[in-house]
Amino acid sequence: MPAESEVSNQYYELRFVQLHNSKANQPRRVTEFLEKHHLPMTQRLGIGPVGYFQVYLGPDSPKLVTLAAYNSLADLESKRAAMRGDKEWMRAVEEFGAADQAPYDRQEVWLLRAFDGMPKLEMPPSGEGPTSHLFDLRTYEAESERDSDEKIRMFDTEEIKIFRRCGIHPVFFGKTLFGSKMPNLTYLVWYNDLDARAAAWAKFGEDADWKRIRVQPGWSDAEIVSNVSNTFLRPLPFSPLR
Repeated sequence: MPAESEVSNQYYELRFVQLHNSKANQPRRVTEFLEKHHLPMTQRLGIGPVGYFQVYLGPDSPKLVTLAAYNSLADLESKRAAMRGDKEWMRAVEEFGAADQAPYDRQEVWLLRAFDGMPKLEMPPSGEGPTSHLFDLRTYEAESERDSDEKIRMFDTEEIKIFRRCGIHPVFFGKTLFGSKMPNLTYLVWYNDLDARAAAWAKFGEDADWKRIRVQPGWSDAEIVSNVSNTFLRPLPFSPLR
């Protein structure tokens, strides 16, 4: 029987697909593969929620980002085994990889465990049009696992609630178990547009509780956050998470 922690906290697979613009048209080929083959496979096997995004503003563009949620590590392993047994999916993978020109440059995959303070992914409400929300993927690096865990405790006990109150809408918060830039925590939030983002962060900066906790001994950025990076994402038209 899986441990209770595996049952209650989801695991997230973040996949970064590095592309380049050329006559081979990698962005179009990978996007079509995700829409025609990857998404149907996740629907057949019950994987998800899932999301498919293109980098709107961030380093190393063009780049695509995919997100898949699993209920536990056992669930992830079971779904991976099911993928290998899905003949339609395996045939599509074989054909995609057999092309004369590389479909992408490189892939990087991160595995994250959901925070105790937000153990499940939250889907944004459906908006008007297929790409109605702007997403912000943010990573907070730390000098040590201890520091990263302390920042996670800060989010779990105080900061996620402040985010919600200020209009910074969470999709997920996760501790990175495998990936790069470790140790780190990574989260995804959404807004209606860039103006809504600016308004939300301005409100956050003036929030009384945020002003209180940001100077609490042991919780200042100088003590527990060594670097912050963020990438703006736009969902692809077929993305269930949008």
